[in-house]
Amino acid sequence: MPVIDFDTPPERILLVALDNLGDLVFTSALTPALREAFPNATIDVWCRAYTAPVAALIPHVTTVIAADPFWAVQRHIDPPSTRAFLRSARQVRANRYDLAVLSEAPWRTAAAVATTRIPVRIGPARNHNAHFLTHTLPPEDPHKPVVSEQARLLTPLGIQSVDPCYALDVARLGTALPEVIDQLPPRFAALHAFASRRNRCVPLAEWTQIAFELQSHGLDVLWVGTPSELRELRGSYAHPSGYYVDQIGDGSLTATAAALSLAALFVGHDSGPLHIAAAFGVPVIGVFAPGQPDRTFPQGAGPSIVIHRPTPAGITSDTIMREIEELGLFSTA
Repeated sequence: MPVIDFDTPPERILLVALDNLGDLVFTSALTPALREAFPNATIDVWCRAYTAPVAALIPHVTTVIAADPFWAVQRHIDPPSTRAFLRSARQVRANRYDLAVLSEAPWRTAAAVATTRIPVRIGPARNHNAHFLTHTLPPEDPHKPVVSEQARLLTPLGIQSVDPCYALDVARLGTALPEVIDQLPPRFAALHAFASRRNRCVPLAEWTQIAFELQSHGLDVLWVGTPSELRELRGSYAHPSGYYVDQIGDGSLTATAAALSLAALFVGHDSGPLHIAAAFGVPVIGVFAPGQPDRTFPQGAGPSIVIHRPTPAGITSDTIMREIEELGLFSTA
C-alpha cells in the first residue's frame, strides 16, 4: 500500500478501540511510533466506557472519549445507550481529527467512524468494512501476534514499527498508586482465576492450592476478578487469607490497574487483567485453555510463560507452580 501523502502532517489523531479491555491494551503499542512520527500531533482514544480508565494510562494519549457501542448487546445485560454513543460520535466529529486508526474494524465500527467525517480512516479488512475506510489493509493473520499485526496499520503512514510491544504508563495512575501502595504488602502475586467462560477456567480448588504454595514461598496473594467472582471465591472455597482487588482503593478499574502494576507476579487466564499486568512489565504466567496464544500471548516488556491446553482439564496447581518456578522469582522471596 502506498504511503499517504498528507499536505501537512496530521495534527489530531484518533485511535479507535471500541472493543474489549485486552484489545484496548494492545492498542497502546501504536502510540510510541505515532508520537515519534508526528511529535506535534495530539493523540486521543475513542473506547468503551468501562475501558476508559485504562485508556487514560496509554502513553502519549491526551483525551479519552468513551461510550459503549449500541450494537454491542450482551445476553442478560441491558443494551448500551444509543444516545450516549451518538453523543460521543458528535464529540469526535467536533474535534476535527485528521486521521483515525482503527485497531479493530468490524463494519459497524468503521461506519461509526465514517459518520464523524475524519478524512483518513485506516483499518484491517473485515466484514465488508472497506465501504467505510479510506485505507483498508489485508485482514489480520490469526496466527501472528496482535502487536505486530496492529503495527501494519501504521504502514500507510510510512511508519515501520520495529519490535512493538504494548505498555501502560505508571505515572498516569496519579493518586491511585500511593493509595493502593498503603493497602498492599511490599511483595505479592496477583491471581486471576476467572475467564469469560467457565469452561475455560482451571477449577478454583487448584487456584486455592497455588495460593497456599505462593504463601509458603513468602508471596502474599491478591485475588483479581469482578465483585461477583470474588464473592463466589470468598464464599465457596477454603483458601488462605489474602487481599481482594474489589476492596483495594475505591474498587475501580484504575485501582485494579494500580494494584497490578505493583505485583511481583501475575498468574491468570487469558484476559484483560493479564494484559494490563504485562503492559506494566510484570512477570506473567498466562493460562490459555484454549485461547489463541499465537495471537494474544502477553506482549509487554516483562518475562512471560504461556500454558496452552485444548481445555483446562489436566491443568493443576502443580502444572502452574512448575512454570512459576521457571521465572526464578522465589530466589529473592
